[in-house]
Amino acid sequence: MVDLEPVAGLPLRLDEATGRLHFGPGVEPVAPDVRRLEAMRPVLYEPEAGGPAELYFMYRGVARAGDAARIRAAGLRYDVTVLVDGRVGPEPVKTYGHYHPVRPGGRLAYPEVYQVLCGRAHFLLQKRGAGEAELEDVIIVDAGPGDIVVMPPGYGHVTINPGPGALAMANWVDASFASEYEPYTRTRGGAYYELERDGETEWVENPRYARLPDPRALPPGELEALGLEQGRPMYPAGAAEPGRLAWLSRPDSRGEALLALSRATE
Repeated sequence: MVDLEPVAGLPLRLDEATGRLHFGPGVEPVAPDVRRLEAMRPVLYEPEAGGPAELYFMYRGVARAGDAARIRAAGLRYDVTVLVDGRVGPEPVKTYGHYHPVRPGGRLAYPEVYQVLCGRAHFLLQKRGAGEAELEDVIIVDAGPGDIVVMPPGYGHVTINPGPGALAMANWVDASFASEYEPYTRTRGGAYYELERDGETEWVENPRYARLPDPRALPPGELEALGLEQGRPMYPAGAAEPGRLAWLSRPDSRGEALLALSRATE
């Protein structure tokens, strides 16, 4: 069992062998939604390849019992996602990939913020251009335990578990919108596929995109302007004072700070 509490700020433990969370005192148990191999085939590099039957587990609405009503009233949700260790053909286990819609009546799409709880994550971000298969920007963020990464408005994202071991990550997000998965289905995945062959990692272009810029490597970034601090558990601050994360529901209120994250350089 991996103790996630020092990084999560919640009494959670992870069974790496199964990808299942164990909830400690005061935290309401949550049954996960499971993303299975068969459902992932539309976005895989090798759609017919074998791999683990269950690839990742999404625990939505994790909270201490005393915090749950306050978080809901603020229109937010705290989730934990666990990606198992493994490969599907040459490809490490990854999430499906999705975009967020523009906030009704607003200018910017909803953002999202992640924190790695254990393991390592490669976040693959992409911004659409004039057409769905034309991209303006592609970003790769390599993040480890405690690192916080914001998905800026307008960027779709895939999370990859390069291993070794399971990857557990938490996220805060506005609870009112539905993620858009269909664009990733139509292009059979994100801009690039991360592959491992003979112990070497390579990023392979997805040929279904008409315009594909070279990926930029960015660090997790500084987040003081958004009320967060790298390395500190982000659950306690958001649960105690949800107002500090109001930009997740109203991105225009912190538009410049959010968009600046995508313009940063390593």
